[in-house]
Amino acid sequence: MRIAFFVGQFPVVSETFILRQITGLLDLGHEVDIYADTRGDTSGVMQPEVAKYRLLDRTTFMEMPEASSPWELPAWPLAGETWVPGASEAIPNWKRFADALPALRRCLEREPALTENALSTENSGHQARSLSALYRLDRLGARPGGYDVLHAHFGPAGESFRFARELWNAPMVVSFHGHDFTTLPRKHGTRIYRKLFETADAVTVNSEFTRGRVTKLGCQANRIHLLPVGLDLAEFPFRERAREGDKPARLLTVARLVEIKGYEFALRAVARLREKHLQFHYDIVGDGPLRNKLESLVSEFSLQDVVTLHGARDGAFIRSLMASAHIAVLASVNIEGDAEGQGLFLQEAQACGLPVVATQHGALPEGLAPDKSGFLVPERDVAALAARLEFLVAHPEVWPEMGRAGLAFVEGRYDIRKLNVQLVELYRSVQADFREATNH
Repeated sequence: MRIAFFVGQFPVVSETFILRQITGLLDLGHEVDIYADTRGDTSGVMQPEVAKYRLLDRTTFMEMPEASSPWELPAWPLAGETWVPGASEAIPNWKRFADALPALRRCLEREPALTENALSTENSGHQARSLSALYRLDRLGARPGGYDVLHAHFGPAGESFRFARELWNAPMVVSFHGHDFTTLPRKHGTRIYRKLFETADAVTVNSEFTRGRVTKLGCQANRIHLLPVGLDLAEFPFRERAREGDKPARLLTVARLVEIKGYEFALRAVARLREKHLQFHYDIVGDGPLRNKLESLVSEFSLQDVVTLHGARDGAFIRSLMASAHIAVLASVNIEGDAEGQGLFLQEAQACGLPVVATQHGALPEGLAPDKSGFLVPERDVAALAARLEFLVAHPEVWPEMGRAGLAFVEGRYDIRKLNVQLVELYRSVQADFREATNH
């Protein structure tokens, strides 16, 4: 099959799940092209698969002015001006329109009806006002198409590229993951995906929790398919965990440094372990806007010798830490209704044989075998979190059995090879339905 993937940015170091899906499809013999609004940062940490599979050669970027994307700043009124964040001077709006005229001419020649949609605020909303819809149509209109299926990751990418279904006459699948069905509807309204749900042939969700949220946003139930984000079990080799002499128990969290991950509560919990003179070390891998705050908390609680903030690191480094860790922690919390759609780190940790401690948050309870492979505690309950961590640190004899239960749980639900086969089956199903509908 020929498959077009749509994303907002590529590559993104934290979106390994998209990368695994793309490379898995390539390994199965399918052709995959990638379409992205903007380039990710390739100067720092980047997954080796990007180079191995030459994915940047497969990627078409929209190459539009940054006022249009990623900032999506309105070009109206014509007599006004646009201030791009960080710019030293404003851009006259008349100049933005003048610069867009070649794209407008090409779009009118190729696809006049879709051009009208791209410029219609009723159809394209803020993307019409920012001219980003026009630039996307111009860029994709120059491509030959010929795809069997289109697949957008995250609701906003589906909304931005939903016109491709008509442009290339191919069915569209959209995958929802987390902030797209929580944060964005809270900020922009629950009807944010109304037109996308009318357009998409299928919608995949990574958990039953996500299914419920997406259904409430207006997606037809019969279009929703459960397809968790998977992992390559070979990348996370299982090992029974055991305490090595008097060495400290090693705790691990791999996640972005953002409020929803609940790091403040995890640090407060490990501070209690420290007060009880337990031997442990807590490794945190990830970067984000909370780094300075977390460094301050580490200092405030005098945890400098038992907590390490590693920053963003590549997959090889993360796997090496997982190989030496004993316990995984994910203390996610609800932020104004925002919640996690899956929490892939929990599945990666269980695949390795790590007992896990997580909060009763979002879809996290679906992502482990409670009281078998891990423990669940209430959100923001520092005492409960500390108690479970204390139990696991003090009782290494339970680690092997919990690890085996975690591996069995993950093998049955999150093997990326099995999930990619299911994805291809979904592609073929929507393709057949699309052909039947268009033939009639």
